[in-house]
Amino acid sequence: MKLKRRTRYYVLRFVRLKANPHQVALGVTLGFIPNWFPTFGLGPILSMGLAKLSKGNVFAAALGGIVGVPLWPVLFWLNYQIGGLFHDKPSQVDEIEEVEYIEAINDTVESIQTGSEQFLTGAIMNILVSSVILYILTFVLFSKYRRRQGHNL
Repeated sequence: MKLKRRTRYYVLRFVRLKANPHQVALGVTLGFIPNWFPTFGLGPILSMGLAKLSKGNVFAAALGGIVGVPLWPVLFWLNYQIGGLFHDKPSQVDEIEEVEYIEAINDTVESIQTGSEQFLTGAIMNILVSSVILYILTFVLFSKYRRRQGHNL
């Protein structure tokens, strides 16, 4: 029950932000970007820093960063799959169950021969596509909600 109430609280706080739709969409989008990389738990902090540097909404960035944390196995798997489309080498990871956090970090950091080139290519492509989609989706939804509530943009 507490989780449901807390979730509702943060959703209401999000939609009542005193920022314009561009700032909110930019914050959410920049907040989600660090989730594509192994950040050792520092993703939400990096998210807020990116938002502050780009004049996006920091609260929206924190939410964007936190939302992606439980998705990391899927995001890492997508990095390998998309990166594999651009490289001749077979994918380092074929199924989501094969994603191990430590191995993903080693493959990313160690050397180009272990799959980091594939991972980074996939991450860059995924960041580009997901950022455009997430920005547009957040901007449109936030704008519609604000108009429906009679807030000035």
